[in-house]
Amino acid sequence: MFPPRKFISLLFVFGLIFSLLTPSFSGLAKGSERLDLQAIDSFLQAQVKANRIPGLAVAIVQGDEIIFARGYGEAAPSEPVTPQTQFYIGSVTKGFTALAVMQLVEQGKLELDAPVQKYLPWFKVADSEASRQITIRHLLNHTSGLGEAGDPNVSAYTTTLEEQARLLADVRPTVPVGSQFQYYNQNYRLLGLLIEQVSGQSYSDYLRSSVFEPLGMTRTITDPAEALNLAQGYSRAFGFPLPQSQVYIPGALPSGYVISTAEDMARYLLAQLHNRRTDGKQMLDPESLAAMRTPPEEIGSEYGMGWIIVENGNTLGYGGALEYFQSFVAVGLKEEVGFVTLYNQNSLENMLFENNAIRDGLLAFLNGETPQRTSYGWIGWVLLTLAALDLGNHLHLFWMSPRWVQKTSSQNRSWLWIKVLVGILIPAAILFGLPWLVHATKGGAPNWQEPFQLMPDLIAWLLLGLSLNLIRSLIHALVLLRQPNAFAGR
Repeated sequence: MFPPRKFISLLFVFGLIFSLLTPSFSGLAKGSERLDLQAIDSFLQAQVKANRIPGLAVAIVQGDEIIFARGYGEAAPSEPVTPQTQFYIGSVTKGFTALAVMQLVEQGKLELDAPVQKYLPWFKVADSEASRQITIRHLLNHTSGLGEAGDPNVSAYTTTLEEQARLLADVRPTVPVGSQFQYYNQNYRLLGLLIEQVSGQSYSDYLRSSVFEPLGMTRTITDPAEALNLAQGYSRAFGFPLPQSQVYIPGALPSGYVISTAEDMARYLLAQLHNRRTDGKQMLDPESLAAMRTPPEEIGSEYGMGWIIVENGNTLGYGGALEYFQSFVAVGLKEEVGFVTLYNQNSLENMLFENNAIRDGLLAFLNGETPQRTSYGWIGWVLLTLAALDLGNHLHLFWMSPRWVQKTSSQNRSWLWIKVLVGILIPAAILFGLPWLVHATKGGAPNWQEPFQLMPDLIAWLLLGLSLNLIRSLIHALVLLRQPNAFAGR
């Protein structure tokens, strides 16, 4: 999903599995018990303020009701967040894509175990056998054998789903088809194209008419141009929000670009709990719903179809993120309770600290516990102080540069050259080589854009420090070359 799509997607999937295990939904408040909504509201207000979160929308469902729907902070300057504020939901989109696919399976237009080539004869990857073997089910379970490490076009994005799917022709399978779980956004983009192919509608039109409208999700859309109340996105630097423009990629829509609200997502959770549309009809046949909530047993994955499944199938959860938005949904099926959180900010700090604290706090409330309020605002101040001290040290070293010759005049020239060359090679290797190493081993674009979007403060600090070290070492090398005894032993 992220230009930091790769790292964010993986971090959310594996972080989500861990977070749903502790605390779990076991012993959660039953549908007949009422939660302390005032305490929840007070907790969320305190968390947003203490952690300088720009905007947050939360909804909780219990039994067959939306019992809590509130907004906190600002959707944009001087514009408060409400339950009707629209947010990108990131990879939570995959649950809607999977739901649409299962509807088409029930209609006989798709078969779960049919190869993709049955519906798209031109479909291929860089291995002809794998091209013939990949099925609809493999795509839904992320067991297609494809992964970002084998995709030379992993950071290439297009304006149509067909263009995006045709990029798969260059993808080399990294494991045998069906043998392993590998989270790969292209699986769900290809599913979006299959929805278009067999339904005769665009992905957007199909979701609107067959998913959003039947579930009462009137403010959920697939095009930001139609969003009348879309929140401003933010990154984060040294603990403070920075407004940013969220990129919209039509070719990646089925894997992460649906826009929704806390109120609409609460209706979605109710539909998941009761398998019921607003007209009282079933959302899916029970067998289809069970298939979506059953990970493939033979590979030990906890990923079903657009959901992560834990607690013996009782708990469903999913996290989503784009460059400047995050979301989280969780449902306890037996207890008939669930919640959604939507944020208009994303950064590594958010993912590891503030948003985790809110999610775990809500889980604690649902388990009948009272969480402690936590503040991570100090982290930004600590980082800013350390960065300022580091920059001051660099400036001091530059100021001392004219005295460097005198200071090193008694040092062995061979040893001095080794230190200078190390001061050149290590920063240069990190600045220019590290992105290519990551690209070669893990996929992704060979640049600093993705990590910068996720952690602009830390990456800016790192790149500035490396650059200043490199420049200073180059200056030292030039000074040495100008010395009459540049290569002498002393």
